[in-house]
Amino acid sequence: MDELTYEQALKDLAEIVTQLEKKEIKIDQLSEKVAKAKSLVDFCRKKLEQTEAEIKKIIDDDE
Repeated sequence: MDELTYEQALKDLAEIVTQLEKKEIKIDQLSEKVAKAKSLVDFCRKKLEQTEAEIKKIIDDDE
């Protein structure tokens, strides 16, 4: 299985949001979709924090 990328996570999250906005998600799927969305948000947040730390280290090492 391919590792999830930031871009794919954002795409999946946007799809869930669109489904919610269009009321395409049945009540039986709602909690599953909300849990998936939270997982994607957490993944994106962690990826951004890691990237920020890496960039800061690169900049700090250059000084």
